[in-house]
Amino acid sequence: MNWIAAACLAALALASAPPSAAQVDLGFPKLSEHEVKLPGRGAFTGAKLYAPEGPGPFPAVVLSHTCGPLRQHVFEWAQRFLAAGYVVLVVDHLGPRRVETNCGHFSVSVTAYAQDDVAAMQHLRAMPLVDGKRIAQMGLSYGAMAGLREASASFRAKHLGGERFAAIISLYPWCNQQGGPTYMDHQWNFYDDTDIPLLVLLGADDDEADPRSCIDKAKQNAAKGMPVEFTVFPGTTHAFDHSLMGDTPMVIQQSRGKTITHRYNREAVEAAWRLALDFLARHLGKAESR
Repeated sequence: MNWIAAACLAALALASAPPSAAQVDLGFPKLSEHEVKLPGRGAFTGAKLYAPEGPGPFPAVVLSHTCGPLRQHVFEWAQRFLAAGYVVLVVDHLGPRRVETNCGHFSVSVTAYAQDDVAAMQHLRAMPLVDGKRIAQMGLSYGAMAGLREASASFRAKHLGGERFAAIISLYPWCNQQGGPTYMDHQWNFYDDTDIPLLVLLGADDDEADPRSCIDKAKQNAAKGMPVEFTVFPGTTHAFDHSLMGDTPMVIQQSRGKTITHRYNREAVEAAWRLALDFLARHLGKAESR
């Protein structure tokens, strides 16, 4: 391939890529709602801001969704955090970019998700009702992968202008499992220099994002004195917080004949919530619940 062809291909790839956080209006609300209305089945578009009644300042949580669009489970977490006394900003990584889903093609990178999260933190920090020193990120799957990167000092210095959350919670992320060329952007997420308190919550039966690389790296970093905690829930799959699945497992056919299973696990959700509340109370200070 000559240099002209290479330059043309690079320009075409750049033109077809979704805009970065710096280029897109993520639509963060300026006014907060005091009640989370669950959307039900289907996809939802648009960032949402929730806050307890009163002037604050309150601690806050940025919620970062999966490679799919916003769905009910994200708002169930928002509902819990709001009732516990947190301001909650739900980020929509896809709607503003006019992307229906990011799963499979991953045209919106993990780094872009992380940059969106930082933009959300900056938006919250500018609000008088938020304590700017007490903002955490909680990510689910792809959003959790962004959280792992946000916990890395070197990644933040290179991609996030050094901005840092006070604490990070990552639910069922893909950590450092190798998945071939299609997954090049997101197969390395758990770095060797975690310096932000990090809680990683995993399912032992996750056949979509194998938890073993997460466990190995969490143990290695914790052994070096880094602020990493993790819990593995037995009998628990990927996407264990999707309540609308009910008691019926969802079997998903992927490429090359591979199937994965998602199953709602109420016990794992409740255990994850208890761990998250305790973790944030230790690193952000206790919030005043309703």
